[in-house]
Amino acid sequence: MARPRKETAAQLRERIERYFERRQAEGRFPTEAGMLLELGLSEEKYAAYLADARYRPELERARLRRMDWLENQMVTESGRATGCMNALKQEKNGGYADKAGAGAEKRLVIRLEGVGSGAAE
Repeated sequence: MARPRKETAAQLRERIERYFERRQAEGRFPTEAGMLLELGLSEEKYAAYLADARYRPELERARLRRMDWLENQMVTESGRATGCMNALKQEKNGGYADKAGAGAEKRLVIRLEGVGSGAAE
């Protein structure tokens, strides 16, 4: 019995494109979970695809398309800003933060290498 052929990155991209086209026609946000269901991928298989350099660019492109959709909805559709911002805060949609998290230390490092002897005195 022959081994099933592995999906190529181009085939994956085509399937992702069909998912986005279908969601757009339905007027629905293209969620990560919806995409996995459409592609028939378990979370385990999705993680394996993300770790594979052949498929990662296609999945990253899909993530960026979701971010683009949310950002555009947030600024063009009145009343949707709060919901879109909440979705954008999820790691899988960009992980935006309103401000630096607690414990995020801000440091300024000034290096005087190559300035000359005694320049900073």
